[in-house]
Amino acid sequence: MKKPLQSKIEYILFLGMYYSIKWLPLKTIKLLASQLMIFGGMVLGIRRSTAEKNLKMVFPEKSDKERNKIMKEMYRQMGKTAAETYFGDFDKLYDDVELEGWENLEEALAMNKGVILASCHTGNWELAGRFIHEKHKLSVIYKKLRNRYMNDFTYTIRDNKGLILIDVKKALRIILKLLKEKYIVTIMLDQNARKNGMITNFLGHPASTFVGTAKIAIKTKTPIVPAIALRLPNDKHKFIFEKPILSDEYENTPEDIRKLTEKVSQQLEKYILKYPEQWFWVHRRWRGYKKARIS
Repeated sequence: MKKPLQSKIEYILFLGMYYSIKWLPLKTIKLLASQLMIFGGMVLGIRRSTAEKNLKMVFPEKSDKERNKIMKEMYRQMGKTAAETYFGDFDKLYDDVELEGWENLEEALAMNKGVILASCHTGNWELAGRFIHEKHKLSVIYKKLRNRYMNDFTYTIRDNKGLILIDVKKALRIILKLLKEKYIVTIMLDQNARKNGMITNFLGHPASTFVGTAKIAIKTKTPIVPAIALRLPNDKHKFIFEKPILSDEYENTPEDIRKLTEKVSQQLEKYILKYPEQWFWVHRRWRGYKKARIS
C-alpha cells in the first residue's frame, strides 16, 4: 500500500475512534487508551522488540520479568498521556500539577537572556509545556509526524494560546530570534540525531545527539534549565526544574560542546533511571549512532 493512501486510511480510522469516544469521561478514555496501548505493545508486539533491546542494554542486571514489568507500565502510561493530550481539559489538568524547583526557572528568566529548557519524553511532556506557557512565553521544537494528516490534527491540538511550535528542520534562526525576545525555548535532548548529531554518552551508551542546546547556549550565553515531567502514583503530575546550567566556562569547541551536552543530559538521565517506566523506550535512541558526522 502506498504511503499517502495508508496515511489517509490511518487518519480516517483515528477520527472514527476519536469522535466515537470523545463524549466519554476522561478517566474512562484513559483506561481504554492504556489497555489498547498494552495490547498493541505486549500482545501485538508494536515496537516491543525495540523496547526490549533498549531495556536489556541499559538494565542488563534486571531479570526479563522486571524489564517486562517496566515495559508494560510504559505502554500504560503512553496510553494515559495520549488520552490526556487529545481528550483532556487542560485547565482541569493544571489543577493536578505539583511543582518542584519552579524558582530555578524564574532565576534563569531573571538573567534576561531567554532560557533553553532541556527536557525529554517522560510523563505528560505536552501538559508540562502548556502549563509553563500559561505563565511565560514558550516555544517548543518538534519533529513532524510521519502521517501528515495526523500531524496537522495534532498541530491544532498543540497550537494553543500563542504557543510557538518550531519545526526541527528550520529551527536555528527562529530559536536565536526568540531568545532575543526572552522566550523559553524547549528542546528535547533524548531524540536520535543520526547523521546530524554528535556521538555522546546517553544512559551509559554512545548515541547520536543534537548539540544545538549546547552550541546555542555557548554562543548566546543563554542559561539552560533541565526539566522533567513525571506522572505520580495518584495519576497527578509533577514538573521538576533543575538549577540553571551556565555556559560561561565552555568554549565553542567540539570537546566543550560534547561536555556541556552530556552535563545537561545527565540531569535528565537520573530521572529516567529512577523512573524507567516513564520514558519512551520504544524510541530507537541508539540506532545508527556511528553515522553522526559532527566530530
